[in-house]
Amino acid sequence: MSHFCGSSAQSRLFYLSTTTALLSIVSSVVAQDDISVLLAPADSVVYESSLTQAVTGPITGEPISLPYANVLPLPDGPIGDPARTYTFCLSQALTGSTWAVAQQESVMVEANRHPNVKILAYNSNNDPLRQVADLDTCAAQNVDGIVVWPHSVAPLSPQIAKLHSDGFVVVGMERTVNTQDYSSWVYLDNAKATADLAAAVCERLGGTGLVVETDGAIGSSPQILRRAGFVDALAEQCPDVTVEFTQPTDYSRSQGYRVALDFLQANQDRDIGAWYTQYTEIGIGVDQALKDYDRTDIPQYSIVDGKAAVQAVQAGIFTAVAPWTPVHGDLALRIAIHHVLDMDVPKNILLGQPPLITTENAEEALQHTWPG
Repeated sequence: MSHFCGSSAQSRLFYLSTTTALLSIVSSVVAQDDISVLLAPADSVVYESSLTQAVTGPITGEPISLPYANVLPLPDGPIGDPARTYTFCLSQALTGSTWAVAQQESVMVEANRHPNVKILAYNSNNDPLRQVADLDTCAAQNVDGIVVWPHSVAPLSPQIAKLHSDGFVVVGMERTVNTQDYSSWVYLDNAKATADLAAAVCERLGGTGLVVETDGAIGSSPQILRRAGFVDALAEQCPDVTVEFTQPTDYSRSQGYRVALDFLQANQDRDIGAWYTQYTEIGIGVDQALKDYDRTDIPQYSIVDGKAAVQAVQAGIFTAVAPWTPVHGDLALRIAIHHVLDMDVPKNILLGQPPLITTENAEEALQHTWPG
């Protein structure tokens, strides 16, 4: 078992100072009162998912269903002028996770339906400055459109605004930025997902107790929104519940494990009522730390489904998981194609939030979730 060096009092002071510093970083990115700028605008057009026939993923070779295949559909075959090739950049914050791979696969499935569509895929490897440079490369190649999953708010907001003001079609997805200067954006419902989880935690704790939260990458829109949404919803629903934070992670299992070990070592005698992680991959790492400290009585709540996460619900690792599909890249590419061909398309699109996955509905959810 790994242990955190230093006394419990020193460690608690470290976590307090770390949390204060992180809040300062988030505030510098976007004022706390203005976090709503990262959420879907009120005029967003809402689309719900539907069951579709699975196709073979071009990267993993695994069956994958596209829940938004019927939204803004395009016919198979060439787009626009059949005699020319239309080139689109796909810029992702990272590709080292199953979530990112599934997102890329959904883009490729749509691209493969159109023989004159070419995709240039860029992976920033979790480096926002590299993503800015990648987007500059896209612009230098004078591509027809850009589909972007941005790493974090501060570096990518001005870059996306600049690309759009320079005349490029820019379609964003899932993670958000602090600008409305883009062609279209595909939003997922952070507010609903975090409110649902807060309600479940509140019910489990009976309105009082301590919740530990482990965040993802500081400054990314999921980190900002999943913290603010969860904490604010808890404060409204259960004002006597206290939230404390571990160190942040890069959304990985390994870092989830490490920061949970540190927190548990520093707080061995405290009664922890629940643990909330911003991504199930983090939570699976936290689960191993809870096992190491014989604290598996602490219920876990998290965001992002996929086969591994749903199976973890069935195994009792998670009490509830808010679904969060990456399989929307096909929709983002179709939206970009609509813009390139001057077809009508909404600027802001919000994907409806499904109900929490618990042991009661996990078996059904497993039949429809994505392969991750």
